[in-house]
Amino acid sequence: MLKRLMTLTRLLTTFLLFSLSVNLLVNANAQTLLTCGALFKQTASPPSDVRATLEDYFQKASGLGFSGAVLVAKDGNIVLRNGFGWADEKQRIPNTAETVFDIGSITKVFTAVAIMQLDEKGKLRTSDLISKYFSNVPKDKAGITIHHLLTHTSGLEHEDFYDQSSEEIRASLKDREKFIHRILSFPLAFQPGEKRRYSNSGFSFLAAIVEKLSGQAYEKYLRENILKPAGMSNTGYVIPRWKKKLVAHGYNDGPTDYGFPWTTQWSGKIIPWDLLGNGGLLSTVDDMYNFGVALSGEKLLSRRAKEKMFTVYYADRDQAYGWFVSKTEQANHIFINHAGDAVPQGWNADFRWYKDDNLIAIVLTNKRIRAGSIRRYSMNHLVDIVLFGKSPLVPAFATVDAARLRTLEGTYKLDSGELFHVKADTAAVGEAKTQPILMISGEGQRAIDLLFSANQTPGLTKLSLELNDKTKDYIEALRKTDIAALKNILPENISAEDAVGRWNGFVKQNGEFEKVEVLGTSPLNQAGMQTFLRLNFEKTSGSYHVTWREAKLHDQEEDRLQPEITAFLRKSFVVFPLNLPFLPQSEANFATYDLFKGRTVNVSFSNDGKLVVHTKDGDVVAEKVKTQ
Repeated sequence: MLKRLMTLTRLLTTFLLFSLSVNLLVNANAQTLLTCGALFKQTASPPSDVRATLEDYFQKASGLGFSGAVLVAKDGNIVLRNGFGWADEKQRIPNTAETVFDIGSITKVFTAVAIMQLDEKGKLRTSDLISKYFSNVPKDKAGITIHHLLTHTSGLEHEDFYDQSSEEIRASLKDREKFIHRILSFPLAFQPGEKRRYSNSGFSFLAAIVEKLSGQAYEKYLRENILKPAGMSNTGYVIPRWKKKLVAHGYNDGPTDYGFPWTTQWSGKIIPWDLLGNGGLLSTVDDMYNFGVALSGEKLLSRRAKEKMFTVYYADRDQAYGWFVSKTEQANHIFINHAGDAVPQGWNADFRWYKDDNLIAIVLTNKRIRAGSIRRYSMNHLVDIVLFGKSPLVPAFATVDAARLRTLEGTYKLDSGELFHVKADTAAVGEAKTQPILMISGEGQRAIDLLFSANQTPGLTKLSLELNDKTKDYIEALRKTDIAALKNILPENISAEDAVGRWNGFVKQNGEFEKVEVLGTSPLNQAGMQTFLRLNFEKTSGSYHVTWREAKLHDQEEDRLQPEITAFLRKSFVVFPLNLPFLPQSEANFATYDLFKGRTVNVSFSNDGKLVVHTKDGDVVAEKVKTQ
């Protein structure tokens, strides 16, 4: 009996030791995978209220136009990982956590890491003059150093854009040395180190230095020295074999589908140097999280190298080497960050690492709304929720039968003649789920102002009416070839004669000008306003717009791929001046919320065919127009 008891004791001891060993091994492996970012290990559940609040916010935001993917990790736990909105609106392919996005200028931080790796290996010094790496540097640029390039203080100002360049310039953008010497041929904005001015070209110069010192193509260097060590298998330009269904299209105001990132920004397998190293990398939220985790350790850079990279060298702009090191307005939480905007194609993104809070937040999007980057409000709201327990007062998002919403479709007319156009639509709210919403468009200034603010902005209404008149005056001056009037309307650097010449060329091609109808003016989600108009010519008609900033005609960067008739007058892919999504509150009541400005507008529909806008001054009623 004693012998049997001793045998059982030995077996039990062996089992316990084995179990302990397995448990330690599993925990060690899990920690190792977490460190390299390959596994989303949750050591403890994140606060359920934070997770629920984030999910609720982004579901509502998707109904209000947000489109992208989001990943939030706090204390090593994945709090939110999901996609919202449409990757392809036409094909109704929703964004998911696996969707691939153009990350824009976040590309610059990969270039900065590459430079710091070469610095750490002794292959360069940040104090090196660029003349060490490029031949025939003009005398006025001879003082530019790698430090200046990394901090946007080089003075390099000129930038080319492949999507709007001539074939001759495009050819030079595909050749590294031709690109370098082309940029060096333009004058500096200031002496190196004297000021700071954001420079895409400067980071392309850095990418060229990476190639020269490594003997590898820029993307191949990234893949072997940054992406693979960080566990990033879905990041790059052309090396990954992208599945088109997983790559998000870019959208900018309404049906402006710019296709895939490579549709307009490059062609074939050659990435032009106006983009390489400074923008255009494709990635996913998972890969960007892996990058953040790798940066937090020493897989990519030593502690000393990171200290040098994250040192702020230009305090007024939080500028470190390729990164920004900023503080929150509330409580001064420090965060290492970079954002990206692919303008005008629509992709915009933000990456933030709150080191002391052990928080990584990633927002990748494929849409701009009225020239505004949606990553701006979404990242700020996300951080408010996670760090400060604050959430914007977004209206409810009730589930209403889509068939009910279709009965509300149609045109509604105010007693003063302005119109509301109502159409049922569907929002992708995450995890492949959809919910019905209403899209309401305004035509005519009163309708626009009611939708935009429910009459809360009388000063804006006055300015809009003035811009409507100025737009009409511009078209009339073009029609009459009134050079004197055009000189009063156009900026001094724009030729009135050239504007008339281009207008007349369009008329010659499309027939005599017949009519102009100003549809109204709506504010942008950045400085400026746009006035929309309908122009009728003998052979064609369509919607057009001009952009105003400080009541002066302005060449809006977001518009540069939209066909231009003449100076500032462009074909519009948006039919109506203002198009807003409304979330169902019930079968009869709907609300929109301006995520940029924090303003709510409520409308309701009556059983007798009326649309009612609820304002602080009382209800405004529009009657449904009967179809013939």
